Amino acid sequence: MADLVQYRSTPDEGLDCLYLATAEGVPPLDGLALDKAEHKAIAKTVVELGVHGHEGEVLVTASPVKGFRRIACFGIGKADGFAVNALRKLLRRVLEQAGKNREYQIAVALPFAPRDVDPAQARAVALAELALADYRFDRFRSRPDEATKVDGVHVVPLAGESEAELDALLGRAERVDELVRLARDLGNRPGNDLTPERFAADVAELFAKSAVRVTVMGRKELEKDGLRGILAVGSGSVQEPCLLRLEYRAKKPRAAVVLIGKGVTFDSGGISIKPAAEMAEMKHDMAGAAAVVAAMRAVAEDQPPLKVVGLVPLVENLPSGTAVKPGDILQMANGLTVEVDNTDAEGRIIVADAMAYAAHFNPDIMVDLATLTGACRIALGNELAGLFANDDALAAQIENLGRRTGDRVWRLPLLPEYREHLRSEWADMKNSGGRVGSLPSSAAFLERFVPEGVRWAHLDIAGVAHLPRGHNGLPAGATGFGVRLLLALLEDVAEKV
Repeated sequence: MADLVQYRSTPDEGLDCLYLATAEGVPPLDGLALDKAEHKAIAKTVVELGVHGHEGEVLVTASPVKGFRRIACFGIGKADGFAVNALRKLLRRVLEQAGKNREYQIAVALPFAPRDVDPAQARAVALAELALADYRFDRFRSRPDEATKVDGVHVVPLAGESEAELDALLGRAERVDELVRLARDLGNRPGNDLTPERFAADVAELFAKSAVRVTVMGRKELEKDGLRGILAVGSGSVQEPCLLRLEYRAKKPRAAVVLIGKGVTFDSGGISIKPAAEMAEMKHDMAGAAAVVAAMRAVAEDQPPLKVVGLVPLVENLPSGTAVKPGDILQMANGLTVEVDNTDAEGRIIVADAMAYAAHFNPDIMVDLATLTGACRIALGNELAGLFANDDALAAQIENLGRRTGDRVWRLPLLPEYREHLRSEWADMKNSGGRVGSLPSSAAFLERFVPEGVRWAHLDIAGVAHLPRGHNGLPAGATGFGVRLLLALLEDVAEKV
């Protein structure tokens, strides 16, 4: 992670390069706060270079001022079409290019804000994306490539942006960067490294001596509290399942929020085994858990006037002689019985058990994040998470926060008719209703486990939690989706209650 600092005056030793975003029909450096002499000289040089700002245009020249050795102009096309995805691609390209050029201290000028987020938050989103643009996961490489990492990024202020304002924005960006990297790093670890036991131990260590209390509920505790769904899904592996409980309570909490993250550290599909192709990606089936852990890390630091509980069911879903079988019937934590129609629809079983268990904490709001269905990935691609909710106001709040943070969601219908897909001849319901309507029926399944009177939202993050290859400026692997959204939600709840 490169350090983010302000560029307010010419440094004693010139920076390696100024990376400048340019747009069609907009004067270069328009909207930036640079020294008057620097501004004039650089603008003249850029015009002489023949910069048009067309999308994909890259032009490089020697700098006319001592503050930078070179100037690199990156075109974004029309400013009113500049979106978060384009921003991510631009910044990723800038940091990669700087690394290849062995540039260790660079300046970045971003006079254009992404148009598909709340304008009041656009600068914050842009700077957070800048902080994340050099992310790479090299934990398991024998020789991490330190030589191509940029050490410092000097952010050119916008016109009228005070030093205090930019300092606050940079601090916020670095904090978001730290938390999203935490979630990405967890998500990218392979199943032989991040087992349920290791996940729980690492989280316990992360929160040691913090305001968040961590409890690991093992087999005995799961049996005692009737969390048989979690036990069943984990029964095929030698890795013991558990429920990770992270609790924070203010002295006088204004509201209670429970966050639930699906934590399947590896998902083979169990007896209903997945095809071999792309099965290695199933190490990412704990992305919801990673997002909740990162959000609780922020809670530990901020200590909001709330009660916040994170519930993370952790299992490994493998086939064996002890694995749960199609046709098995489970009694869940709230007493409902479930016929296992498909052992590869395991995520909803462990999330449902955690949702039922959440009643112990008397939540006002409950939000779960889960890489739940391939159908959501097919429907919404890698751009949006699917949102289901039993409360219109909560759904609207999350949609708005998604636009503010860049963690975008799309609300989908939660109709009672979808429960018919889950009808069982032998139990209260099946865990899978087949291919037709599989996405909304998965949410209809979870809805049966919402404690009475609780406002609930379900985020299916199957399409946005990880990427098999780089896409729209995001690197291959875990994306950390949901971290920013949960942070914003907790802040919003604390302010409004």
